[in-house]
Amino acid sequence: MATHNNALAYGYSVTATSSFGLLATTAGSPNVGHIFAFLLGTGVAFAGVNALVTRGFKRRVKEEPPVVLALATSLSVVSISAAGGIAALAGWAIGGWVAWALGSLLATWTYLSVAAFEVAVARALHLAVGKQSPERR
Repeated sequence: MATHNNALAYGYSVTATSSFGLLATTAGSPNVGHIFAFLLGTGVAFAGVNALVTRGFKRRVKEEPPVVLALATSLSVVSISAAGGIAALAGWAIGGWVAWALGSLLATWTYLSVAAFEVAVARALHLAVGKQSPERR
């Protein structure tokens, strides 16, 4: 029950924390401006994704069954690792305040995109198993 409604948020918390640490390691120790650039990147990324998936805040997003989300978030090592990798790459390749803004933006987009793919895989597996055995739904 502890992860029932917040497993995706927990995965993003791990993503944000590890991305921050990876950027600190690859782009250098942050100052206050770098931290605000990081915050700006994450905020812009979430706003953009929310606008996109709700079609300009006009449509509600369909919810998945809890069992699908449980399976999807069990695969979150992939989305968290991919997001951390993108953040590290941005810090290493770009550096400076741009890496802090772009690294957090790209890490957020990566996490959300790969997590959506994990949900799609979990949904497909759930449907495949559900068609074979209706009592397992």
